[in-house]
Formats: sequence, C-alpha cells, structure tokens
Amino acid sequence: MRNLFGNLRKIFSPAAAAPKADVGDPPAVGYVYSLLTSPFSEFAASETGRYAAFKIIGANADELVVAVYDGIWPSPPSLAEFRKAKVLREHRFAHTGREAIFGTLLQWWSVDDFKELRLIGVDQPSRHELMEAEKNFAHAAGSRTAYTRFINYAAEGEWRWANDRTAFEDEMRQKKEKEDAVRKAAEERYKNRLSKLTWQQLLSEPVFERWSPSPPFPPEKFAAAAREKIRSTCHELQELGPKPRKADVRRILKDCVLWFNRADDEAGGVIETEEREDICAILEEMAFVAKQKSLVEEVDMWRDW
Repeated sequence: MRNLFGNLRKIFSPAAAAPKADVGDPPAVGYVYSLLTSPFSEFAASETGRYAAFKIIGANADELVVAVYDGIWPSPPSLAEFRKAKVLREHRFAHTGREAIFGTLLQWWSVDDFKELRLIGVDQPSRHELMEAEKNFAHAAGSRTAYTRFINYAAEGEWRWANDRTAFEDEMRQKKEKEDAVRKAAEERYKNRLSKLTWQQLLSEPVFERWSPSPPFPPEKFAAAAREKIRSTCHELQELGPKPRKADVRRILKDCVLWFNRADDEAGGVIETEEREDICAILEEMAFVAKQKSLVEEVDMWRDW
C-alpha cells in the first residue's frame, strides 16, 4: 500500500511541472484556482460577489480530476486561506453529501468558461484526493464526469442551499415552470411533425445541428460519426419497405443504440443531457416513420448513456 501511494504521488506530484504564473497555461496537478461565481440560474441576481476555489487533483493526457472546496470568500482567497477549507460536500436538492470531485475532459478546459479565474498557488493533493483521482480515471462506481461549468454550480449552488434556501428554491421553481412550458410547446409541435414525417424529409434535414461549438458539445469527430450513423440507419430502415417487420426494425435501431454506447465510451463519455435528448428524439422519429413506435420504449434498455 505504501508503494502504491508513493507511485501515485510521483505520477501526480506538481513538482513534475513547476507552477507558472499565467492562468492561461495548461492546468497541472496541485494547481489551485479561484473564480468569481456566476448566478445559478437566470432568475438569480446578476452578480454574486462570491469567490470560490478548486484544485486539480489528477491529470493525464486526456482528462483532469477536479475537487471543489467549500470556502466562499468576498474576494479571491490566498493560498493560505484556501488551505483552511475542505473538499465541498453536496447537499442541495437530491444530493446526499458526496464530495464535489469529478472528472472533466482536458479539451473542455477553457479559461473563458470562468469569471475572474486566477491561479492562486500549488497545493499537494492529499492521499484521499489522489485515490479519488485514480478512481475517476478508472471510471469506478460513484465517479462522474462533467463539464467545467459544474465547478460553479457546485460552489454557488451549495452556498445558496445553505444560506439562501427559500429564494433559491423559488428560483428553481420558476426555472422548472419555464422549462415545462417550453417542453409542452415543443411536444405539441413534435406531435404535429410525427404525423407527417417521411424518410425523405428526415434524410433531407441536418442531424444534431446544435452540436456546435465543441466544447461544450462533443468533439467534431464524434459528432460527424454520429451524424453518419444516423443517416446510414435511416437508409437501412427505409430499405425495409413501407411495411417493415418489427423484428427487423428492432434489430437496426438496437444496432444504432449500441453503436452510440461504444462511441461514447471510446470518446470518454461525451453524451450529456442535451446530446442524450437529441439522440433519443431522432431514434423516436425513426421508429415512428418505420411504423414501429412501440420500440421507443425499448431504447432505454439498450443505451448506457
């Protein structure tokens, strides 16, 4: 066990890459950053006046592992002030106290995604943090991957939950009401679309049109392959004729879903909420045009994302 920790510290030690003063330099293990938090939703005040901090606790050629800390300050903290804080535990809404540690793809890292990002120093990850980083790289149970914007959501969200919960919950209610109204309108348009949709129309329309830019959406290589897979699947289904057998449609649709499972895994888990919604929507459309709408219910059993 001692050798294991020794190896981890050797691999992840910030001494391997001396800290640089420029916040624009690539992030390295042990780098500690502060940021001005952003409003949790459009219904919150436009400026928070609160500063949070996080540490890079793991890094390889493709991924970073981040630990968000529980300190909130009125100005950017010093490294000494940061060291008095602990890794944040999340309790807002459905969270049950797990630590705010998650992986993020290196290609998603951008200084422009943060407000007033500052590199405030280097702090050696603890033994626990190193182990959590290893778990994340191994995709162990309980590990998670998220966009860098979740650093802000964790810090600001937990502060609001602990210090301004009534107003916070009211804002979330307003946000849900707006989303429900938008969803309902979209569902009505969607019902009208499905009743008239044809293969010719489906094949003439752009696929995953909103998957740009990257980040925050998946890499262009993944997006291009996904578009090609959808089009080839449409052609396969179209070739079954006007009255395809359910078993044949199921086979082709399931092959498409399994392709997305493999592609997502190979890309490091890039299918998030928006991508999942778009993929499921077009799978539903294909099932409807193939006159086997009941297969839509089976998609969730096939997919891993």
